[in-house]
Amino acid sequence: MRANPDARGLLEIAATTFRADVLPHVAPEARFAALMVANALEIAERELKGLDAAGHSMLGALSLLYGEDADDALSGEDLRKRVEALQHRLCIEIAAGDFDNEGQDVLMDSLEAIVEARLGISNPKALG
Repeated sequence: MRANPDARGLLEIAATTFRADVLPHVAPEARFAALMVANALEIAERELKGLDAAGHSMLGALSLLYGEDADDALSGEDLRKRVEALQHRLCIEIAAGDFDNEGQDVLMDSLEAIVEARLGISNPKALG
């Protein structure tokens, strides 16, 4: 059993402490920079908490596009690498014009799901 907080816990403590104890004492001219730091801590915290869920959402969207199975067993670094490889493939195919004539509906659905998964981490308020 782990007695100390893990990376997620440390980020949560850092973000909470920064907002509660440091930010109120920051000089007005440094407030914007301090708010960027607070926001970055919170994004990193959300990313660690929701990385696999977002990765599986993106993998599912890309799998629909390519007719492949979304491997639910993937997690962590393996999941990230698989999603990045499929996204790289997608970028190459879009640049080559592979979706100019056919497959645009599936492409748009996939891109929308990818954007929603990323927004869930970077800016969940934007999702409504």
